[in-house]
Amino acid sequence: MNNSLRNNSGSVLVFITLMIVILMVMVGMGLDAGFLVLSRSMGQRAVDMAALAGAAGLAKGDAAAIKSNIEQLMLTGTDNDYLGSSKNLIDLTVPGKNVTLLTYDFKTNTVTGTTNDIKAANAVRVALETTNPYSGESSKSAVNTPAFLTPLMNLFGGGASVAGANNVEVSAVSVIQAQPGLPIAINGCNPAWVGTDNPIPWNQPTSTSDNSGWTTYLDNSVSADDVKTLIHRIAACQGTGVVNVGTDVCLNDGRQDTDLRELEILIGNNPDGTPKCYLAPVVSSSTKFTPSCGDGTPNNGSPNEILAYAQLCPRAVCGPGVNGKINQGLCTEKASFGKYLFATVKSCNVGDPNAPGLTSCYSLRLVREYNSKTKSY
Repeated sequence: MNNSLRNNSGSVLVFITLMIVILMVMVGMGLDAGFLVLSRSMGQRAVDMAALAGAAGLAKGDAAAIKSNIEQLMLTGTDNDYLGSSKNLIDLTVPGKNVTLLTYDFKTNTVTGTTNDIKAANAVRVALETTNPYSGESSKSAVNTPAFLTPLMNLFGGGASVAGANNVEVSAVSVIQAQPGLPIAINGCNPAWVGTDNPIPWNQPTSTSDNSGWTTYLDNSVSADDVKTLIHRIAACQGTGVVNVGTDVCLNDGRQDTDLRELEILIGNNPDGTPKCYLAPVVSSSTKFTPSCGDGTPNNGSPNEILAYAQLCPRAVCGPGVNGKINQGLCTEKASFGKYLFATVKSCNVGDPNAPGLTSCYSLRLVREYNSKTKSY
């Protein structure tokens, strides 16, 4: 009896077998976790780049440009294998299964919905996923990631066959945000100007109403050097960002002729031959352009308050003492008219300053997207 109780033959084999199984499970978990992290990292980088490329096309107000930008990204280099891979084909229809046009609220920093109207969109979403959560369409483009642990479970009698791969879903949303553009404040914008070419006065008469002023938006200094600096930043599409309607901005008078001449560097054409356009703040027609930044209280009717944004396409800088060099054939007003900016006025009251196609300068940035599955960002 005692001999049978002390008989341990075979126990080591059982122990070793158990340890091998545990080690294989641990190795399987490590491999699966590593592959998932790698796939998510690579896939996220791919959709981030694609969303930014798509948003650059959105800024032009052109669905074909969105598709072309993402397509070119897919075909270049090896950094975007998850977009160009035969196993992860992406539908480039705009909008479509993988590319979604969104509306984004910059005040609340949230996605407010989807749209099929490119003129109403200000964000592009690109995703590699099984199902588009906005449209419900099946895209079947999730990143297919090798799995080690689940097939291992089958080997040890895990029951029904389990696929030897995991699906990783990634998405990215990029928004376009307009730069204000022209560092000028318009002293009232006549609705009759819309859709026409106009000489916009740029004089400081000794009367009760001024008609021209410079602005650096929220910068307290509106000196000639500061305005020139802003003009060059705008030329490089590095403006100040959109300042909300109702905000007081810093103003100065329009006697800075050297700044008016410098404004010529913003005159030009887009690749499609149309004139470059910019946004400019509209202030009250009774505003006196004396150096000031207003009272700082929004929406109280201050003379420095932005009432709206106008969409202008500058064509020429004209008038005595300015000595413009570009498109001077458009300067047909008599010398008595004084200095003026000749421009095409497309709108006196832009509804959404972040809508595509309004200005030649947009900034692009990725934003966080609310996940309806996890109820988190």
